[in-house]
Amino acid sequence: MNLNSVWYIAKETGRNLVYNIWMTLASVSTVAISMFVLSFFLVLTVNMTHLTTVLQSQVEMRVFINANVPRHSEMTLLKQADQWPGVRKIQFFTKQQAADSLKKEFPDQRDLLTLISKSNPLFDGFNVYTKNPNEIPALAVRFQHEKAVHNVVYEGQVVSRLSRLSVIMKWVGWAVELLLGLATLFIIVNTIRLAVFARRREVAVMKLVGATDWFIRWPFVLEGLVLGIVGAGVADLVVSQGYHWLIMAATGALPFWPMAPYAQVMAKTWDFTLIGGLVVGGVASIVALRRFLKV
Repeated sequence: MNLNSVWYIAKETGRNLVYNIWMTLASVSTVAISMFVLSFFLVLTVNMTHLTTVLQSQVEMRVFINANVPRHSEMTLLKQADQWPGVRKIQFFTKQQAADSLKKEFPDQRDLLTLISKSNPLFDGFNVYTKNPNEIPALAVRFQHEKAVHNVVYEGQVVSRLSRLSVIMKWVGWAVELLLGLATLFIIVNTIRLAVFARRREVAVMKLVGATDWFIRWPFVLEGLVLGIVGAGVADLVVSQGYHWLIMAATGALPFWPMAPYAQVMAKTWDFTLIGGLVVGGVASIVALRRFLKV
């Protein structure tokens, strides 16, 4: 392809976009809305995954030891458990340390504080941290089989529910985006069909004098790509500014809530939306031209 052909294709692409300005704006708006919805679900999914990962790293298992077990037996079990597969870290605590922790966590519970002060009913125990939270149930069963162990407590259900919710949100996002993608495809197809229809005689003449299908097709394909990339860029700009504001607002209002890093979220959002915009625009162009190239 020589420079004259490239210049012709670029000029025709620009003319198509300007000549059908209202359909161009409608197509860009539709792509932008579709990509914005996709970005919304992506941001939500990434944050759910990030929250699940953070909570998983903080999940601990508490193993309580029977009251009549000697201290040396507790230490023996501690050393053995530290070598078990899946155990990342294990910490020993006395029942007095457990009582002090409760006093700090519930300073307003006078009945509880009185009970602990008069007769400490708590147990010595271990805080167990695993390499993978999924290993906690198996380790809990292993601890429960030890005669010295009184009880095992862990909060794995919260993390597993968050993991399931994250997966559900991901599938819902893809389903919504599929529907919006089809709507966007329909509008871009009609936009390009209008441009081709207005020049159908010119296309027919070009075919008769020997122009290849791809030479005729390129201006319209580029038009579709431009519509897709511009719409995706508009959506990404809005999401970028919106998520930056959300992080700033959440830092002040919910400092304990672990928001996913800005760079991580934006990298995934830009990748998905820009590629999605290009694919939708390109496919729409090819679909729109099939009938008019049959001369």
